[in-house]
Amino acid sequence: MFKYRVIGFTLLMALLFGIFFWDFGGTLLFLTTAPAFAAVAIYECCRMLKGAGKDNYPILTAVIFYIAAMAWCLFMNSGRYCGYAGAMILLALVFLVPLACGISLFSKQDTMLRKVLTSMGILVVFAPSLIFFCGTYFYGFNDAPRGAWLLFLCLATKATDTGGYIVGTLTSKLPGGNHKIAPSLSPKKSWEGLFGGVLLSLLVGWLFFRYAGYASLWWYLAVSLVLALGSFAGDLAESAVKRMCNIKDSGNWVPGMGGAFDVLDSFIFNGSTFALFVFLNATGII
Repeated sequence: MFKYRVIGFTLLMALLFGIFFWDFGGTLLFLTTAPAFAAVAIYECCRMLKGAGKDNYPILTAVIFYIAAMAWCLFMNSGRYCGYAGAMILLALVFLVPLACGISLFSKQDTMLRKVLTSMGILVVFAPSLIFFCGTYFYGFNDAPRGAWLLFLCLATKATDTGGYIVGTLTSKLPGGNHKIAPSLSPKKSWEGLFGGVLLSLLVGWLFFRYAGYASLWWYLAVSLVLALGSFAGDLAESAVKRMCNIKDSGNWVPGMGGAFDVLDSFIFNGSTFALFVFLNATGII
């Protein structure tokens, strides 16, 4: 398992390296991979819930998400920085409301209406943050280069997973083990691991302040702390979904990591959270 995890991690890092440091094609590479990868995560979530008896439209839901995510990315790429949180909601309404109204009005099948409502529920819960996550690549406030804020978001978020895994593994070998947080949802999550993840995320924030700038130290530390907690909450949320569906992974096509939803679970809250912090900083509120 560790060998496959290393392979999966290496492939993802190679993709991120191309996105952030390939001057000629980084943006194109991002646009062709990130929204599609997030759409696959939505599809996997739909499939999991469908297997648990929550019937829905997995392909249609993923396509709607992909269109909304691409529309948001292209809008952000237009060079007109947008701080309107409501714009994302409008994007969703443009595609979701006509779909729901049309099917519910012209269909007499209750099962179809339930499937539509379940699909809409999945999008309402998981889509906004993942759409904002995709748009983070184009944030350019405080003169930061394109991709810089997405890099910070990814590193600060995933540092929680890495620090939690390392510290949690080490402390589990102590006499009596470590202190579990929610063993019924995620048996390996511990308070010691969470503490280690938060520390590593704060370290990422300090390193960005030290070597990149663009914001104050306190902003970086506050955002890193919130992202660490958001990453942990997202991981637990996905664990709850998988526990309800009685499966281990959302997919098996990312070596050692499962599926796209397993990779992006840390961002199902952090995309929106980071967008809020960016907006508050760009407007001078914090």
